Formats: sequence, C-alpha cells, structure tokens
Amino acid sequence: MNVSSIKTPGVYINEIDAFPPSVAQVATAVPAFVGFTQKGPTTPTRITSFMEFEQLFGGAPNPTSLEVVLDGNLMPTDDCKVTESKFKLYNSLRLFYGNGGGVCYLVSIGNYAAAITSVSDFTDGLDLLRKFDEPTLLLFPDAINLSATNLGLVQQQALRQCADLMDRFTIMDVKNESGLITDSANYRDSVGNQNLKYGATYYPYLQSAFPYSYRFSDINGTAAGKVNFKGIFSTNTTTKNNIEEFEKIVTDYNTLSTAWTPTNVVVPIDTHTKLKTATDLCWTLLKNIGKPIAPSITSTKMAPFAQDLVTNFLKKYAQDLVDFKTAYEVLKKADGVTDVDDLSALDNDTAFKSVWGNISTYVASAPNPYTGLISINVPVAGPIPAHDEPDFGKIQLVVQKLNAAIINATNNVLKSMETFLLFEENNLTAQIPFYIAIVAKLSQSMNTVPPSGAIAGIYAQTDATRGVWKSPANVSVNGIVGLTDDINDAEQEDMNIHETGKSINAIRKFTGKGFLVWGGRTLAGNSNDWRYINVRRLANMIEESVKKACMQFVFEPNVALTWVSVKGMIDNYLTTLWKDGALAGGKPEHAFFVSVGLNETMSALDILEGRMIVKIGYAPSRPAEFIILEFKQMQQKS
Repeated sequence: MNVSSIKTPGVYINEIDAFPPSVAQVATAVPAFVGFTQKGPTTPTRITSFMEFEQLFGGAPNPTSLEVVLDGNLMPTDDCKVTESKFKLYNSLRLFYGNGGGVCYLVSIGNYAAAITSVSDFTDGLDLLRKFDEPTLLLFPDAINLSATNLGLVQQQALRQCADLMDRFTIMDVKNESGLITDSANYRDSVGNQNLKYGATYYPYLQSAFPYSYRFSDINGTAAGKVNFKGIFSTNTTTKNNIEEFEKIVTDYNTLSTAWTPTNVVVPIDTHTKLKTATDLCWTLLKNIGKPIAPSITSTKMAPFAQDLVTNFLKKYAQDLVDFKTAYEVLKKADGVTDVDDLSALDNDTAFKSVWGNISTYVASAPNPYTGLISINVPVAGPIPAHDEPDFGKIQLVVQKLNAAIINATNNVLKSMETFLLFEENNLTAQIPFYIAIVAKLSQSMNTVPPSGAIAGIYAQTDATRGVWKSPANVSVNGIVGLTDDINDAEQEDMNIHETGKSINAIRKFTGKGFLVWGGRTLAGNSNDWRYINVRRLANMIEESVKKACMQFVFEPNVALTWVSVKGMIDNYLTTLWKDGALAGGKPEHAFFVSVGLNETMSALDILEGRMIVKIGYAPSRPAEFIILEFKQMQQKS
C-alpha cells in the first residue's frame, strides 16, 4: 500500500511482507531425444513414460535382416544370424527409463523407412528445441549412423545450443567402428574445440538385453536365409492351407495400412469450392476400406472381418456425409431464390461395395441432424425474401469434426485388423512345433545401443536420489548384458586425461560389481572450473533457478529495498544448497557470497542506465576422483 496516496479519513490495513521471496529450483534431468521413430508428431513432444512413447511414436524397429539355418531335424543351428537395426532411439529410450528416467522430450525426425545420412535432419531437430525451456539434456543416439565427421557436426551444433541458452548439457557417443584408439582420435578431431564445458562423452556401446520381436512373415519365405514353411508342410494340407491364408491376411493388411493416409481438411472453409474439396476428402478417406471384398481383399478370413468393421465403425459416417449434403443443398444463395451449388455426386456402386451398399441410393435421415445446424436465417430485405444461407463458420466446425471422426475411426479399424492378424499368427505358429525354437535361437542375438540414453537415465536417478551436485559415476548400468569393448586401467588413462583435455568417460565391467560408469568429466578436461560434469550441471541449475526467480524484480525500483530482497532470496537458496551438500565449506559464508549494492557491485552510472548487478560466488563440491591411500611401516612400540 502506498501510504502517501491516502486522502480519505479512516482505518487502513497495510500487510508488509516479512520474508524475501524464494527461489524455485528448476528441473535438471529432462532429456530431449532427437531421432527416428515408427510414427508420431514431428514437433518436440513431452512424454512421461515408455508406454506413452509407444502410444505416440510406435514400437521397435525390425532387424535389418535375419538368416535362419535348420539342421536335418528342422531345429535352428548356431549359424542363425540377425543383422540389427540401425535405428537406436527406441532401445535408448528403454534404457533411459530402465535406469531411472522420468519426463523427457521426443523430436521425431523421420520414420524407419528413412535413410540416416543427413546432418541437417539432426540439426533441424535440435533447432526445434531452442524454443522449449524445460529440456536440460540433449542426445541423439541415431546419429552414430553418420560418419565420424558428420557426427561431429551434429555434436558441435548441440554444444553451441547449450552455450547459447546456458540451461542444458549434451550427452554424446563415440562412433564405434575401428577400435578404441582410432575411434577416440576421430571423435576428438571431429567435435571441435568450442563450448566443450557443455558436453560429456561416453564409450563403448552397450549390449542390451532387449530382444527383437520376430514375426512369422520375417522368417517365412523362399529367399536365402528364410524358412520355406509351405515346402516343409507340403504334405500337410491343413497347415499348408493355413500358411497360404495367413500370407493373404498379411498382404491385405499391408495393402490397406500402406494406402491409409490420414489427412486433415484445409481451413478456412469459407467458400463453396473449399467446402466441396473438404467433403470430397472425407469421402476419399472412407474409400480406403471401400471394397471389403475380393479382389480388393484376398483372404477369406479377412473379408468378413473387414465387413463387420465397416458396418460397425465406418458406415455411419457415409450416412452423416449424405445427411450433410442434403441439408446443405437446400440452402439458398444471397439472392434468396437460387439454390447453392451441389456438392459432388454420391458414389454409384463404384468405389464402395459390399456392406456399404450403393451410396447413391442413401436417403437423408429423418429428422436430418444437420438441418438448421449449418445455416443462418436471413430475414426479408426489400425484394429478397426470407431464406436460409450457408453459415460457413458453423460448416467448418461440422466438417472438421466429421473429418477427425473418420480419421479416428479408420485408425481404430486398422488397429483391429492388426490385432486380428496377430491372433491368426499365433494360431498358425502354434501348429509349427519348431517355430518357438527358431525364435528362441534368434533372440540370443543382442542389440548394441549407444550409451547416451542409459546415461541420461543415470543422470535423472542420481539427481533424484543424491542431487545434481553428485557426480553421475560409479553407478551401475541397468538393462544391459555386456559391452562392445572391455576397457582396462591402461586403456582408460588416455580416455580420462588427454593432452587435448577432451575426456571420454568409460563404462567398464568390474568383477562382482557389474557394469559401472567409470568417469565423470566434461570435454573441458583441462579447465579447473568446468572439468567435472556435476560442477557444470550444478552451475546450470543455480544460474537458471536464480535467473527465473529474479524475473519478478525486473522494472522494480533499483533501490536498497529491492537489493535487500534479492540478496535475501539468493542467500536463502544457496544456504539450502549448502545444507544439502551441494556447496563446500564449513559454514555458509565459506561456501558462497551474494553481493549487490551501490559502490559494491554497481556504480551510479549503472543505476542511471537501469542495471542492477548481483555478484554471486559459490564453492561447488567436487568429486573425489582419485583416492590415494598412503601406507608406511612404523617401528614396533612394544
């Protein structure tokens, strides 16, 4: 309350704040994954669980190829081979959640049909994240498919974004292809020498315990490496016929799902021409399953199943479109006399067959649900009689709703068909006694995954249980069964401390302990300020938290009262961090300082030019990387 502004006699209450405002600590372990997914939005999307990821972005990629070799007893041999998929994001995310991850962001830059050759795909995906404040970690596991030089270009852009925004950190992978020494040299040459304090690198790749999901169609066939099940069961008519029928089901499903292109109507819909285009699109979407009979559907099992789906889920939208067409075409133009132009003629038993019936014979529902819903009543105006004209604002909403409903219904129909396919596949494989043995043998092959996803999970777990100031090292990696390289002490020397300062953190196997992260350095290994990951990330957290807390003081009077509030707020925050163990010092004044004031941090000119300068110093706790135990013998004393 401004006391000097009171002019009316009376009693007034003035509530005075007794305490400074507080600093809300920002999140520290919200990674953003950039890579390829089966499907999903191309904009950065926030997810909170692996289940949510699968719902939005689809499942795992199929192996690139597989080869099955059977012995004389039709059992798989050790010569069976699986060439793993080049797409690594899916399993990286599994390892992220398996190691303690939580909230993260996904940027899908393509699907599994894409070629991973473009640097711009990854850099464009990273650029999309600049507008999002929450992510604090950047990683791109699929980028290991690029050459070492191109991977370095992506890594440089990620480090640059971290330096520009100063609120995030990059977790990077070394491309494994020619051995530790060569791979490390190629990596250090490619990553550049700028912004190194904002990134950390890990080596080697992990061998995950997540097997592929093998489908009958992946194994069945006459090509080299496939199993000719029809040939094996050539004398068993029942099984052979079931295999042929299932092949038709797969063909039918693939044909329908490949042809399906869900497309939203273009807005605004404010003219007859645009409306006609929009309704034509809705009919086109329905035509995707317009002929649920032979020859469009070849399987005798899929056809009746598809017809039931059409009857139960899609046919009603054809009736809705007919009702809309009928209600629209009785409306008048602006002269109040002339009917509006007709929409496209209804299909006459051409694109729609079977349970659809002849669309051209459909009649409008009684009562028509769209009568009065898409029009506006125009009263008499001179020679123009009272009439109903199209209300394109209402029409657009109705058509958008119909369009979305058709897309949603067709998606559900295709999901039901996929479930039907899986059901038939399980029935078929149950009739093949050695099929389980084939899948078991193929499942022995392991997926190699770059470590960045698992490391992001470890960061999240460490931050949640110990704090961001604890080094994310000497922590076991969950969800893996091996490493692609077994590093010893001698090999780790040049990885950890290198003349360039570009440290590469090792993941190693220790007897009785498992697979441990055995390094906690940034790429700025020669910097005494930013050598350790936890120091850099603690700084990010303190800087971002204090920055956001100070936003409330922008345009406040630059006077002592404001300075006291700012100093008290930051003092309280840093004291809390000191008590938690984030700052080193026997007492608060040894661990940090906060200064603000005239002739202390600011000159009179600073104040005149609108600058309030706050100086903050703190002593971050650093990890005990090298514990040295000194022993010496002593003389016997008794």
